[in-house]
Amino acid sequence: MEHDLEIPVTYKGQDLLFTGRLATFTYGYKLYVNINGTDVVFERDDEGNLRAIVPDNSSNPIPEKGLIESVIDVFKELQVL
Repeated sequence: MEHDLEIPVTYKGQDLLFTGRLATFTYGYKLYVNINGTDVVFERDDEGNLRAIVPDNSSNPIPEKGLIESVIDVFKELQVL
């Protein structure tokens, strides 16, 4: 099952809004967030921390690490994952 969502992020003094979707599976869930044309997957690792998986086959530039960390901070504030 999937649910669409919008993620408001403040990064380098700019208010940004990214689209995403929450996908649930029998064993858990993942958040897919489109960051400047690249779908970044957010999930919990084995220790329970949030991690981001960036596809290396995307034709779009890889999002900045700080921007990805800002998205993770929003998820932590909202207690999403």
